[in-house]
Amino acid sequence: MRHLIIGNNVAKGYTNSLLDDKAVDIQKLSPEGPTSLVAGEGIADSDQIRFVQGTGAKAIVSPWIYGRNIVAANGSSNAAATPNKVSVDCATDAAADGAGTLDIKFVRKDGPAPEFFNFQVSIANSRAVADQAADIHDAFEALDGIPDWLNPLAVVAATDQCHFQGAIRGDVAQSGNTWEYGPVTFDVIVTSTVGSTVYTVAQEVAGDPGVGDGNLILQLEKNLQGGMYGYYDRRELPIAPATTAVAATGYDVYNIVATKDGSTTSAINGVDNLIEVMIAFDPATAAITQAFEAQLNGYIGSVNFAPISL
Repeated sequence: MRHLIIGNNVAKGYTNSLLDDKAVDIQKLSPEGPTSLVAGEGIADSDQIRFVQGTGAKAIVSPWIYGRNIVAANGSSNAAATPNKVSVDCATDAAADGAGTLDIKFVRKDGPAPEFFNFQVSIANSRAVADQAADIHDAFEALDGIPDWLNPLAVVAATDQCHFQGAIRGDVAQSGNTWEYGPVTFDVIVTSTVGSTVYTVAQEVAGDPGVGDGNLILQLEKNLQGGMYGYYDRRELPIAPATTAVAATGYDVYNIVATKDGSTTSAINGVDNLIEVMIAFDPATAAITQAFEAQLNGYIGSVNFAPISL
């Protein structure tokens, strides 16, 4: 059972007993009902906690978690996603009799099956390496039908290299579609009839999804809205709540995992016995982050987990 709580750089506060919009709080279960967990309080103060997200209307809440049932507590600071980058290096000038054609093939490797795309570049006699890199760049960007999994913009680097990038979540493809998946990984294969000219291919940067990418958090929020908002099939119901995650924001991410009944394995084979709460927290204001961590660390520290400081 997965739950997502999102905080968008708003200090914790209540108006008429309602948590402020875009704020996040940790509540304890007290004889008076749910109340805000005070920094430093632990399991001795309340055997159960929950995480709350303000929306300006009805708050979004995680299930109640027993402190004694927590099995994992950790966090990761925001790190931007990076695209897979592959370079074609024009290592030598074209000879005086070296006019010919480059065939550049892309092979996508991260999908369920390989996908291919290729284009050709005409190289003139005596073409210097810097000019050849520009020729490759210009020929690529002039293409129609570049697949969504490739960034439609190439880059000339170090004067003699043309760099190509795989799509990352949030990139706008040549088709106008927005890429909604993880970083694409791909290889480039170059075949040449340009005389004795040498071309080399190198993997410059490996693709990495990063941590807390706003586009990823937004997609996760959409996937979990059935549980968070209490409905599942939006094609059948005229309900489409506004999303909370901001695609342009990089979030710190905290993860709390607890078992539902204190056991370490499911009572029934195949039944999920875990409650996982992910808190995506905009770290733009240090004081807001520190206040949340003070609440969290006091409680998880009381059940022998190390403090989290992002």
